[in-house]
Amino acid sequence: MMLLALDTTAATATAALFRDETLVAEREADADKKHAETVLPLIDTLLEENGVTIAQIDRFAVDIGPGSFTGVRIGVSLVNALAFALGKPIVSVDSLLTLALSAGETQKPVCAMIDARNGNAYAALYHSGRTIIEPCAVEIESFCAKLPEDTILIGDVRTELKTFPRAAFVGLAAMRQGAQTGAEAEPLYLRPSQAERTKKQSAKEA
Repeated sequence: MMLLALDTTAATATAALFRDETLVAEREADADKKHAETVLPLIDTLLEENGVTIAQIDRFAVDIGPGSFTGVRIGVSLVNALAFALGKPIVSVDSLLTLALSAGETQKPVCAMIDARNGNAYAALYHSGRTIIEPCAVEIESFCAKLPEDTILIGDVRTELKTFPRAAFVGLAAMRQGAQTGAEAEPLYLRPSQAERTKKQSAKEA
């Protein structure tokens, strides 16, 4: 079984190829270019380097967010289009779970956090393979104050964390029992974009 995983939620897009639940290769795009310019060439290069054609992919996995609004839209739209054209299923994986998996095996609680600016973050809490707090938008300081003392923090909120979602962990999450599989992926935003919030505020003030 060949699985192609894609992550475009962070500043650098990544793609990973799996064969029978084993990571074959992972590639990252040029961080200086926009996702819209790099994602298709990234996938083409990854497949070509490993002697695989897009028609040989049995399943797709995509990070549906939260993260960069534009990045999420690009990744989800592309995977939906590829899966539809090839008649293949999609596994939707949220970026907080991919971060939690990058912490490795641990008996401690793991809190994954992604910066949402202005003192806010997207967060979720996991422990021993279970989701304790579902992905949500939070105020960083008040949320962290309520976490168990031994919690492992992972993500990009603080300088010492600086971990970002990657396609390799999207693929690993996709192969976990209970991963959501369907014909189409839906973005997970958790809150309106800045443009939507500004528009709503302007409407209130009008």
